[in-house]
Amino acid sequence: MVINMFKWKRGNKMLKILGTFKDFSDNSLKTVFENDDKQIIEMTLLANKETMDVVCVPTHHFCNLGCKMCHLTNKGLNKAMVPIKIGDFVDALFQTVRVNDKRRTNKDKLLISFMGVGEPLLNLKLIEDVYRFEETVKKELGYETVGYAISTMMPNNNILLLKEMVDRLDIPLKVHFSMHTPIDKERFILIPGTRVSVEEALGYLEEYRNTIRSNKKIMNEYVKLHRTDDPVEIHYTLIKDVNDGKRQLDVLCDLLKKYQIPIKFIRFNPINELKISENEKLWIDAIAKSVPGLRIKTYSPPGREIGSSCGEFTKHYYHAEIETEDEKREFEDWKEKHQIFE
Repeated sequence: MVINMFKWKRGNKMLKILGTFKDFSDNSLKTVFENDDKQIIEMTLLANKETMDVVCVPTHHFCNLGCKMCHLTNKGLNKAMVPIKIGDFVDALFQTVRVNDKRRTNKDKLLISFMGVGEPLLNLKLIEDVYRFEETVKKELGYETVGYAISTMMPNNNILLLKEMVDRLDIPLKVHFSMHTPIDKERFILIPGTRVSVEEALGYLEEYRNTIRSNKKIMNEYVKLHRTDDPVEIHYTLIKDVNDGKRQLDVLCDLLKKYQIPIKFIRFNPINELKISENEKLWIDAIAKSVPGLRIKTYSPPGREIGSSCGEFTKHYYHAEIETEDEKREFEDWKEKHQIFE
């Protein structure tokens, strides 16, 4: 079988599972792996779609881009941001969606969402390799349709390379742009790993949208996995006294009028001194009035108890060497509540 040949390429060794953890409020499952080089991969199988499995996946073994709202960022630890290779990725994917060699669900659609540790635009090779492995995924796991998405904070203009790759290979891939503030000066502080301005990023999204929509083969597959035919979306997490003021709202409304890109407000899971904003309804009402007909959504990410959303991770496995005793106890308490044994 193809999969056995593939295992041979990575040395006939399976990734070591460090633990599988469950959010008992919504049944999301996170599995944490370690490869031969002691590098971490964690993937989360979400259970919030009736007809589709969604797996949130990383592109790197660590991330040092320093986003202020990220649960992994730690100024006291400086590790290399190492790209994940296809062999480890596929091994982790198969072990995430299966248990005892049987798939956990009987859904016929799979969405692979690159939104975990790392930045997808800094590992385009992995995205291409995963797509090229799609037929094996369908054959071995029994999915009829496979789609793709990335969440990017736009560190550079690699979305132009992504656009060319997606168009050339006919990949049904959606791009979620992590904006989080429409004001460049503030954004470069909040998300220091980017130097692409907000208007530049929105221009790139517009180019991506136009190219993908003109590819009929892509769109025929894309609409099987998404509620609209728009392959781009803005993500915005409202944080109290950081990005939720009138000035940010006014600038955002002007940009949304110009580019007409749907926006999704991701409800914040607080970290450090950052707090949840109370202005969500005010913002949604203002945008709806300013940009009639624009698609506006709010979203509470599933798997909150196990850190399944973008910027949320099982921090212990990345920071164990600098943990305090209190942090170790906190992890052990969390582990006891959420780890499952199968």
